[in-house]
Amino acid sequence: MADQSEKAGGEPTADDRDLLDDVQRLIAALESHPDREVGAQVSALLQGIDAIHRTALTRLVGAIQAMAGEAFMNRLTADPAIRLLLTSYDLLAVDRRLLTEEALDTVRGHLHAHGIDVELADVVGGAVYVRLHGAADDASAVEAVRRDLEEALRAGLVGFQELVLGDRPAPGPALLQIGLRQPHRPVYRRACSAAEVPRGTLKTAEIDGHAILVVNVEGQLHAVADRCGDSPLPLRFGTLQGAELRCSWHGCRYDVRTGNRLDGGPERLAILPVTVEDDEVRVAVDVEPVASS
Repeated sequence: MADQSEKAGGEPTADDRDLLDDVQRLIAALESHPDREVGAQVSALLQGIDAIHRTALTRLVGAIQAMAGEAFMNRLTADPAIRLLLTSYDLLAVDRRLLTEEALDTVRGHLHAHGIDVELADVVGGAVYVRLHGAADDASAVEAVRRDLEEALRAGLVGFQELVLGDRPAPGPALLQIGLRQPHRPVYRRACSAAEVPRGTLKTAEIDGHAILVVNVEGQLHAVADRCGDSPLPLRFGTLQGAELRCSWHGCRYDVRTGNRLDGGPERLAILPVTVEDDEVRVAVDVEPVASS
């Protein structure tokens, strides 16, 4: 059953905010204690606790991102308690679009009363693109609206540099690169013997420093990189059912024949060329140029 202190949408509830307010009030009361030594000791204690927690949490978040990737980190921070903790230590990226919307909200009511609505189109670095609806063709009136918006953005959006009225220009067409590439061919290296990979099993191997998996699906051998998507987490501990390989770390399901995620995620398995020669499974993890004739 979901925690009753969590409201729909996953945001901290009033109870959560009240608890933080209580903590802040208690800290402020102790720091302003009539006995200055008590206040100094409280400040030193809080600074020490903060340093310990900040260092440990920073390293923990870094390790999670390195091992499991951003997708898994996003799952963790969907929990409001985890998100609240990491946000308090500045360990979550700030959503600049959300901050921009909040800054614009400070003048939207005033402008709406004059028949003008402001729609945020895009935020790119320090540039903010907005669409104005209901604005008259009077240049002075539009300039007055611009000044209001710029003032709100300077006050509420750190790093604001430029306000652009209108849509962000579409990128120009990519230049077509014309030329001939030198042909390359895969370089096959021994991974294991075919007898080591019976039907319905997988076999780990290492070729030129690359960890791979050889998988036998109904008598057909396939080779994939031994890592879950873009993360370094190995798949060798996963469960194989037919052509489906389920990651043991966070349940991702892959088709080892195509590399596609079967559960709708964006990650893919790296598929490697494989061949069998004299009962020897050979896999290509690199290519070499074909010599000119």
